[in-house]
Amino acid sequence: MTVCHGDRRAGSAQSRTSTPSPAICRTLGIANPLSGNPWNDTVTRRHEDRYADDHTTVDVYGEQRGERGPRGHRQAHRRPRRPRRRLRRFLLGCLFAFLGLAILGVAAFVIGYARTSVPDPNAMLDSNTTTIYYNDGRNILGSFHAQNRISVPLDQVPKNTQDAVIAAENRSFWTDRGVSPSGIVRAAWNTARGQNVQGGSTITQQYVKNYYLTQEQTWTRKVKELFITLKVQRQLSKQEILQNYLNTSYFGRGAWGIETASQAYFGKHVQELKPPESAVLASLLRAPSIYDPAVDPTNRPRLEARYHYVLGGMAKLGHLSTAQAAQEPLPKIKPIRKSSNYAGPGGYLVTQVRKELVKLGYSEQQIETGGLQVTTTVDAKAQRAMQHAFAKNFPKKNAKGVYAGGAAVRPGTGEVVAMYGGKDYIKRQFNDATQAKLQPGSTFKSFALAAALEDGVSLRSRFAGNSPFELDNGDEVRNEFNRDYGRYVDLMKATRDSINTAYVDLTVNKIGPPAVYDAAVRAGVPANSPGLEKHAKIALGFASVSPMDMANSYATFAAEGRRAPWHLVDKVTAPGGNVLHETKVQDKREFSKPVVRDVDYALQDVVKHGSAEEAAQNLGRPAAGKTGTHEDQTAWFVGYTPQLSASVAFYKDANGDGKKESLDNVGGMNTFFGGGYPARIWAQFMREALAGQPVRQFPPPAKLGKVVNPKPTFTPPPRQPRPTLTPTPTPTPTPTPTATPTPTDTPTPTPTFTRKPPGPKPKPTNTLPIPTPTSSPSPTKTKGPHRPFP
Repeated sequence: MTVCHGDRRAGSAQSRTSTPSPAICRTLGIANPLSGNPWNDTVTRRHEDRYADDHTTVDVYGEQRGERGPRGHRQAHRRPRRPRRRLRRFLLGCLFAFLGLAILGVAAFVIGYARTSVPDPNAMLDSNTTTIYYNDGRNILGSFHAQNRISVPLDQVPKNTQDAVIAAENRSFWTDRGVSPSGIVRAAWNTARGQNVQGGSTITQQYVKNYYLTQEQTWTRKVKELFITLKVQRQLSKQEILQNYLNTSYFGRGAWGIETASQAYFGKHVQELKPPESAVLASLLRAPSIYDPAVDPTNRPRLEARYHYVLGGMAKLGHLSTAQAAQEPLPKIKPIRKSSNYAGPGGYLVTQVRKELVKLGYSEQQIETGGLQVTTTVDAKAQRAMQHAFAKNFPKKNAKGVYAGGAAVRPGTGEVVAMYGGKDYIKRQFNDATQAKLQPGSTFKSFALAAALEDGVSLRSRFAGNSPFELDNGDEVRNEFNRDYGRYVDLMKATRDSINTAYVDLTVNKIGPPAVYDAAVRAGVPANSPGLEKHAKIALGFASVSPMDMANSYATFAAEGRRAPWHLVDKVTAPGGNVLHETKVQDKREFSKPVVRDVDYALQDVVKHGSAEEAAQNLGRPAAGKTGTHEDQTAWFVGYTPQLSASVAFYKDANGDGKKESLDNVGGMNTFFGGGYPARIWAQFMREALAGQPVRQFPPPAKLGKVVNPKPTFTPPPRQPRPTLTPTPTPTPTPTPTATPTPTDTPTPTPTFTRKPPGPKPKPTNTLPIPTPTSSPSPTKTKGPHRPFP
């Protein structure tokens, strides 16, 4: 009996020995050994159902045969098609493909997330602007920056500013997971279409893009942004993300971060922003160039629409009332500041501050990106006065190649309160206040005067006044215009009228050149100044000194003899508020108070009655100073009050080769001298800079020292017979005969000489009395304490 075990597998090697299927077994009447088993019965029924409608018979070899017809012929039957079966298979294939892709996507996401690390921040966006302030610590003088940024902690950002930014950019910020799926899809679609303008990203995504990534619009950057956003969302709090976002976002006008933007658009710190101003800044975040009305007036309608959108969002979030949001007008926005950080005279101040910071040990990277807050000694009012004085009084005629520098120093501290290095740093990067080394001329006489007073020489001492004055080496010293002032002039007149011969006479015949050198260095002239040598003419100012050093040197006299190094940097503070450096005054007494009081007294006379008389006009307070001119190539005025010392110097370098040229005819002056343009600028600056300050008097003179070469007074002739000389020894009739004297070179008086009655009392003259000549040889020039003059 044939046993049926199951279907034969087509194509099998055992196909012809395989047991028939259950349907075949039933046809042939063969018992099915699989029956009796529930599972096998089920299988059997399935096979039966499958073949029930086939209308075919299968032989024992599994061959399909057609049903026999009436004539015994087999009728072939074809299996009908099943469309539903194919659809089912297609759908199953799609499902499996989708599941496969999903699995691959999840795997790729997991691998990508695991392999993507949060990168280092962009170096530029991690930098902060170093801000330079005037001495009030509030008004900004300038800045250093790789990007114009000042980072601030979130607790310094007003709540209304935070609310405005969230209302503008991401209203679900406090509750979302940092990623906007719709925004990602929209960004992907825009990227696929080649559009770069994106929108809808969360604040966290924007922060990641700003802080860690570039601004390129590519698929890879978008995927990386997604991974980093998810990680940042887990690593940082919402407050930290918002703080970093506000400090790294660009607001236009070169302003990075909310603090810099607040100053650029409203001229105030972020702490002072009001809700409407905050709404304006939040509106600009989307695209500053299409919302800032200062860029294009047609931007204003767009800004107003965006502004009201932000206010409306603040109202919906409960931060403003609906009425307030609807009624708040657009606040006034400051115009764009077109000037560069280094433009104009202020550029010289900024550059000098940088030099001092480097000297204090700060690196260029710290200066550019460290976010330092540098408070200077510069007074905003005094600086404006300095720039105004130069702008108003600078010569116009024949002024090509004419340059000038000025500086003002606070006595006793060395604080530079104002500086003029030139008209525009961008056009000429040479600071005429600190870098120009100019021969100061007669302004150097003040140091010789101080040295003489220290040596015990009184202001009433007299020295050579006539021109020329001949030195031992045959060199001659002449006064201005070769003018004679008299055989002797006292130091008061010599200082007032700037008499060269008197000061050279004082130097070579009384105090010596080393004393003048020492006094100049102690006052503040750098010892390494070119031309500062211990020679006979040192008092005439052959050394080359900057206007800054001369202002500081005269400040020593204004401070009653105490000198302090000049400086511009007062304090340096880190971004967190930690004080990194604070300049301490290092003053030192260089001259005694009595010496300085007499110097002050003599230099006040210069301002009142001397070569700088013009400078005193309308000044309204006591001042001391000195003019200086060197061979018509430099012109100076240096002066001071008890509160302030300042200098102004002119020179001409028409070819820009460093060779000084004559200043004559500049500004319409046949002779360009220190009492002209320099004194005018000095006087106007002092009036404006000191306006409102109390008027302080100088101490009275100390009247030190002894008088050298005192002015002669008349001495009556001795009350005794005046001898007469006779050419021959002939007897003279007298009541009593006497012996005839023997002729000698010097007659010998005898008691019998008669006395002539004294003549009228002569008037005193400026020359010492000369004894009556005798038969001695004619007098010749002799060297004494002073060389005789005709």
